[in-house]
Amino acid sequence: MHLVTPPEWRRITGEAAPPSPVDRAAYTRAGLPWFDYFDQDAEDLAPTDTLQSVKPVGDWLGDDHEPWQSPTPGQTQQLKDAPGAPVQDGDW
Repeated sequence: MHLVTPPEWRRITGEAAPPSPVDRAAYTRAGLPWFDYFDQDAEDLAPTDTLQSVKPVGDWLGDDHEPWQSPTPGQTQQLKDAPGAPVQDGDW
């Protein structure tokens, strides 16, 4: 199995790629909950040497050209801090 982008699909098959079964708009229309991550502004840890070459999925699949559709009021659920101490960088 190989993951391909819509442009790659067209190049390989000569056909338009099938639509995604679920996108942000469909998720929102269905009234499914969105979650507000409690630490969304935290800084990422630097990758280890082993993971340095791993690329984000967005780099593989390209830009997302679907416009953002905001969740309806009350659809976003605030996640609370997890019990216990936060995970710290360090030697394991």
